[in-house]
Amino acid sequence: MLTTLVGTRLPVKYHKFFKLPERLESWKRPDTGGALLERAAARWCRRNDAACGVYRLSSGRDALGVRLGLVDRAEHTIDIQSYLIRDDVSGNLIGLHLAAAADRGVRVRLLMDDALTHEIDAGLLSLDVHENIQVRVFNPFPRRRSRLISFIANFNILNRRMHNKSFTVDNQVTIVGGRNLADEYFQSGGEAEFIDEDLLAIGTVVDDVSDGFDEYWNSQEAIPINAFNAMVPHSSLEDSTKQGKKYLERHRDSEFLKSVDDVLARQLADGRLALVPADARVILDYPDKIRRILPRPTSITSVFLQQMVAQATTELIVVSPYFIPEKVGVEFFGRLVSKGVRVLIISNSLASTNHSSVHAVYARYRKPLLEKGIELYELRPQVESSNAATKLTLHSKVATVDRKKMFVGSFNLDPRSLYLNTEMGMVVDSDELAGSMAASILESLPDIAYKLQLSEKGRLQWRLQAASGDELITTEPQTTWWRRFKTKLMSFLPIESQM
Repeated sequence: MLTTLVGTRLPVKYHKFFKLPERLESWKRPDTGGALLERAAARWCRRNDAACGVYRLSSGRDALGVRLGLVDRAEHTIDIQSYLIRDDVSGNLIGLHLAAAADRGVRVRLLMDDALTHEIDAGLLSLDVHENIQVRVFNPFPRRRSRLISFIANFNILNRRMHNKSFTVDNQVTIVGGRNLADEYFQSGGEAEFIDEDLLAIGTVVDDVSDGFDEYWNSQEAIPINAFNAMVPHSSLEDSTKQGKKYLERHRDSEFLKSVDDVLARQLADGRLALVPADARVILDYPDKIRRILPRPTSITSVFLQQMVAQATTELIVVSPYFIPEKVGVEFFGRLVSKGVRVLIISNSLASTNHSSVHAVYARYRKPLLEKGIELYELRPQVESSNAATKLTLHSKVATVDRKKMFVGSFNLDPRSLYLNTEMGMVVDSDELAGSMAASILESLPDIAYKLQLSEKGRLQWRLQAASGDELITTEPQTTWWRRFKTKLMSFLPIESQM
């Protein structure tokens, strides 16, 4: 591994927040010496005469199980990039498996955005003590004063976040998509559950994901977590590991913990996973996006996605939990419809969203979109097949074009993804994958979503398809008047550029 001292290159802006530790650059390991996953990937690519193999992770529990299984089979490196990780069943499982991998000699690099990292500072600092584990936080907040005060005082810096998600093992297998590392993203059956998507891939695209990870890991905004050693009380790794095991022991009888299985990782290692041969590539913004003082109208991901969806000739499906198209987006989708393209947008309803402020802005665009002929659907917070106590929220970020090409990643169609945060995703050219993704979305809509329409008088209506027949609803479904009132008030605020 090549390492270079780069402590003197750290930006001056962080010196006022905390004492900066010395850093080492580090890079992917292209040669993993015939590791198990390397052999499995090479065999599959040769047998299928394909540059890449891709597998859709639509099940949250599968998505967690395969991550843990890959960690357990790692022999050289694990690189994880995420917006958040929580101190819950999933977070403790991942932390314990990473510590065990590091004990085997595997190099672990964990890169977290710092928007919510303070909640688990102690656990991350404990992991970082291990000689084979390095933890860095991206664009960190100070720890000596209120985060709110720091945010206000340093708004242009701290308002810009790393939203990328990737999970790469031995530079041979990668997972890219929308899931963070927390129970609600893995179908835990708790009070809240996020519907999400990931793609697992082998082949040439993995090297590109690793290159992107290295760009962020070695960027000036990626600060070693041990910068906070003196500010945050934390225990030893041994004590932290004991606490994690005790936490999982308390949850050992939960259906969620019992259901986590590494079957997909076993199948991958054995050559039995039903990967689809495909042309796959990663699209990502680079860290310098957050250094811009003022927003710019383009970024790598946004330019690519605009070009991709503009190629639609028959059908475009866009799934975006936070959907704020701006006027230019309404016109863009309208032009596609005028050319004969069926355009469907699926987003959250007010009842299902976890950000009412985003919905307040999105609501401005519903009538203009419907008037242009765009089909608009909103997720229902509970469906008949789900636990009635679990609130469902859409978190998938997906686009399919003509059932031939698809994008899965972290990118929301909103100003924050366009101008402020860094984003990434995987683009796949495959009739089989894009076709099955589009078909599964369309088949599920009657059961999980409201279809929006305009009445003869131009008022919004929500159509609910049920066994007893269709029902038309004339106010935001499954919401209280108080929530509708608060959301309406927010719609008058000048907040669109921050959503």
